[in-house]
Amino acid sequence: MNDQIIRITRALNHPIRIQILYYLNDHHQSSVNNLVKQFDVSQPAISRHLRILEEAKLVKSERVKQEKYYSLADSHIIKILDVLKQHVEEGF
Repeated sequence: MNDQIIRITRALNHPIRIQILYYLNDHHQSSVNNLVKQFDVSQPAISRHLRILEEAKLVKSERVKQEKYYSLADSHIIKILDVLKQHVEEGF
């Protein structure tokens, strides 16, 4: 199996990471500090989740002065998540 598929599915294996992806889709970009406030999760935990998402090439980062901003690397992941959500809601 393709290693990238394995990385993506592992990255999706946590509800906070899925929520981060949807948040970035809705807000286009966010800083770590903003995500900490949004999800009421510690800064180290958010950073760890973002690192996993970035390693799976689901998010990308850009440094602006002292802060890093994250955004979706590809909106296809949201389409995939939406299909999974629809599949579950239909009772597969």
